[in-house]
Amino acid sequence: MNKSKASQTLINMLCNIKNRDEMRFFLGQILTTGEINDLVDRIRIYHWLACTDSPQRECAKTLNVSISKVTRGSANLQKPKSREYWKSKFDSPN
Repeated sequence: MNKSKASQTLINMLCNIKNRDEMRFFLGQILTTGEINDLVDRIRIYHWLACTDSPQRECAKTLNVSISKVTRGSANLQKPKSREYWKSKFDSPN
């Protein structure tokens, strides 16, 4: 299977998962614990950046993550479409 087909297969598999238990199982099968933790940190960073006006350094310190991870998230959120997308996924800054 080439990468393009594999990418499409992954997207289709993710879209077809209908419940949390199956999603948890699926992610545990294809990702290491470290990769899952990295994704969790990224969600926490996007939440912080999309819902607050706090500086990046404060985000990194509060969430106990590297400033480089925060900078990457911040760069992505400079695009209005990205910022609105992520902001719509979260209820509040906490």
